[in-house]
Amino acid sequence: MEIAIRKHDVRSPWRIYAVASIIMLCHMLYGSHAAYKSYYEVLGIKETATFEEIFAAYQKLSEPWYKEEENNEQGIHVAVTSIIEVQRAFEILSNEKRRQDYDHFGLDELQETEALAKANKEEVLDAFPLAKHNDFVPIASRTTILNATNFLSALGSDETWFIQLYSLASTGSQSFADTWERIAESLDGVANLGRVELVEIQLARLLAEKNRATGHPFFRHDKGNQVPSSACYSIGKLFRMAQILEDNIKLGYCMSLLPSRFEGLPSILAIPPSCKHLNCLVRYTDKMTYENIADWCATSILKLPRILYYSPQSLVTDVIQNAGPDKIKVIGFSKTGERAAPYFRKAAKDYWQYAIFAFVLWREQDAVFWETRFGVESAPALLFLKDPGVQPVVYHGPMNSSSFGGAMEAHKNHVLPQLRSITAEELGCDATGYSRGGKEVLTWYCVILAGKPGIELSQMRAVLRSVQDDLLRDIDSNEDDGTPVTTAAKAFKEKRLSLTWLDGEKQKKYCFFLVHSDDVHETCGPKRYGEADNVPKIFLVRYKRDSGEQEVLKEKKWKNIWDVVQEEQEKLASLLVASYNGTMESQKIMSWISQTIKDGDTQDLPNFKVETPALIPEDTITYKKQAAEFFSDKVQKVYYKSTDLRYGFSDVIRDPKLFQIIIVVAALYLSIYYFRPKTNSNTLNSQEDPLSSPSLSNQSEENSTTDNTSSTLLNPQDTLASTKASADLRKRKEVTT
Repeated sequence: MEIAIRKHDVRSPWRIYAVASIIMLCHMLYGSHAAYKSYYEVLGIKETATFEEIFAAYQKLSEPWYKEEENNEQGIHVAVTSIIEVQRAFEILSNEKRRQDYDHFGLDELQETEALAKANKEEVLDAFPLAKHNDFVPIASRTTILNATNFLSALGSDETWFIQLYSLASTGSQSFADTWERIAESLDGVANLGRVELVEIQLARLLAEKNRATGHPFFRHDKGNQVPSSACYSIGKLFRMAQILEDNIKLGYCMSLLPSRFEGLPSILAIPPSCKHLNCLVRYTDKMTYENIADWCATSILKLPRILYYSPQSLVTDVIQNAGPDKIKVIGFSKTGERAAPYFRKAAKDYWQYAIFAFVLWREQDAVFWETRFGVESAPALLFLKDPGVQPVVYHGPMNSSSFGGAMEAHKNHVLPQLRSITAEELGCDATGYSRGGKEVLTWYCVILAGKPGIELSQMRAVLRSVQDDLLRDIDSNEDDGTPVTTAAKAFKEKRLSLTWLDGEKQKKYCFFLVHSDDVHETCGPKRYGEADNVPKIFLVRYKRDSGEQEVLKEKKWKNIWDVVQEEQEKLASLLVASYNGTMESQKIMSWISQTIKDGDTQDLPNFKVETPALIPEDTITYKKQAAEFFSDKVQKVYYKSTDLRYGFSDVIRDPKLFQIIIVVAALYLSIYYFRPKTNSNTLNSQEDPLSSPSLSNQSEENSTTDNTSSTLLNPQDTLASTKASADLRKRKEVTT
């Protein structure tokens, strides 16, 4: 025989109260807008109602508010919500543009939170005046207006596009206009900017974000500390129901309970290069400030390097002294400390082989240092530091993209340019290239100062800079007087002459190729231990091409590998190197240059066609490694994917219908878990007569007593019968004994 007895597990009631409170709080925070009525329902009209019908419904609903007999404390608190709803509905539906945005996208940017916090009837009635038609100021902008026709060209473009979705009826779009103009100015020449107004309904719905649960289009961004007005309204309603809403209600309490993510306009998205479908669009969802948007455009989308800020001490040690002599220093001064503009960062990406970029926060206590040492008098300013001993170039005042680009192009090189792999063709000091004057110039010259970095090389660079200044001065003065210029000045004016300097330590192969002397190791190659002197040397290279060379190359038809090698050899210009052995005086160097150029142009000097060693790139650190907080594409894709999933979960959980289903399921599950019965089974199997064995009889008696004791808790009516049964069992036991 098997006997099973059930016992209920009694739970403490405070757990049930806690679970119920959590469910109610979640419903208040996330599901309170489930019963939020549409504005058509608030006014009691159809969605096809005319303006006359809307106005008549508004008058009917607002008329009781102007009666003095209803002005009591309880009535005001109960009715404040009603008048706010009615006036908000009238403000939206009575205006054609706002009504269109509300019907198609559910946009409602009118804020009732200030009126909700007021406690007297007059302030509430004055909070929402009657709607004024045609009160929206057109937003003027130089960005491209996109529609369904020209948007396809932006979608398949090879350039980056930043697009703003806006509406004239949106107060956020109106207030954002100045910020957008600043963004457009900072992105000028960096990326393309466009705008899409919501009157382009099909295109706007295509670009809008879709709710994962309902599929309804909406626009998401962050407005800082502002929160959805309907959510604040729901909390205020809860307070009024509890009769604790007083005149000192604070909106900050509502802000502390709810997230700041907001749906509304304007909305900004980016189209990366070669993006041909909408899946690759990148949406901006952070705070709508210039600083955040500009940094998002430059860092996340355009992959531009950051420009770091330096103190006066760190600027001298880390930038000016340790950057090396091959790059100029571009230093921006700012009073606000905001990040560098995107066009400034674009220049850092384009000119990273020419310059080092830095920023300095302008402080009045450091003004004397900047003015006396670099000539910077105030901020904003832009400073170019070039050759040692050369006066810095300073631009005071704000700059835009075009002015900054012109300044960078004019000052990207030193006063005396350095011969590098990126400047050889530009200077005309390359046998495979041509003169600065173009392909029509057949004979041109390059004066090169070679040496190891040090004091001697810096002094010789200053001498050669003075020679270059004399050439420019000679051209200007002789043109004014009408007297003929020297041969060197004439060649410099015709762009047949270039002056440059060469780092003999880094470019040792090129230096060894051009310098032929017994003491070449004093000029070229690495510094040797115990080397007494560093001897820079000046030499002139003549490049010459045959006038009929190009026609001959066109007529030839190459057949084998040897012909191809010969063709490559024919493309080279012939070289002739002349060394300077005089004193280091600018006038004597200039006379030597003029005489050498005259001999090279008039005399029949020998030609040597030989391939010169390639110039080694000095800088191996790209702009990506110089950038701070630069993330790869894979990392950013993971970030955007996680953000998208997080927003998707938030959209689903905020859906009214789905959330209520989740609440019901959760309540049922918790009820089953906390109120489920707990079963304990005590089984008594008797195979023999309980009277045949004393031990079994005793055990049976004990079990019976225990079970009867336990059962009294569950069934009191059976207690008497079980007691009699145990007494009879005891008597039979005594008789048997």
